Amino acid sequence: MSLPDLAVLLHVIFVIMWLGGGLALLVGAEVMRRKRGPASVLVVVDIVALLGPGYFVPISILTLLTGLVAAWMGPGFGELWVALGIAGFAATFLTGILLIKPRAEKLAASTTGGQVPQGVLLGQADNLVTIARFDYVVLFLVVAVMVLKPAATDIAVLGAMAAAAAIGARLTIVKGLRGEAVA
Repeated sequence: MSLPDLAVLLHVIFVIMWLGGGLALLVGAEVMRRKRGPASVLVVVDIVALLGPGYFVPISILTLLTGLVAAWMGPGFGELWVALGIAGFAATFLTGILLIKPRAEKLAASTTGGQVPQGVLLGQADNLVTIARFDYVVLFLVVAVMVLKPAATDIAVLGAMAAAAAIGARLTIVKGLRGEAVA
C-alpha cells in the first residue's frame, strides 16, 4: 500500500465515523420523538453536547487533514472537486462549531436547571435538529463530490448537486424557519 492510498483509506474511515455517528444521532432523535414523545429528543441533544468536543470535532479535523494529505499526494488542489470538497467541509465544520455545538451545550445545560419551560426547550431542540439535518445534506453532497469528482464541464452533475442542496434546504431549513413540522 502506498502512502497516498493510506491517506485516502484513513480519510474514508474518518468520513464514515463522522457521517455514521451524526446520522445515527439524527435517526435516533427522530425515533425517540416518534416513539417516546418530543421531550425524549432532549436526551439525544445531551448526547450530542457530550460527543461534540471529544468525538465530532477531532474526527472532522482528522477527516480534513487526511483529505488534504490525500489531495496533496494525489490530484492536487487545482481540481474543482477538491475545492468543492474543502468548501463543503468548511461549511459543515463551521456549522458544527458555531451553531450545533454551542446550541447543544446550552440546551443540555438548560434541561438540568428546570428554569426554562419545556415548550421553549423543545422548540430549541427542533431548531437544532433542523440545522443538523441540513448539515448532513451538505455532508452527503461532499461525499458525492468526492466519489463523482465533477469537473467544471460536468454541468448535469453539478446541476443535480445544486438541486439536491436546494431541495435539502427547502425540506429542512425553510420548513424549520416557518415552524412547519420537518418529518
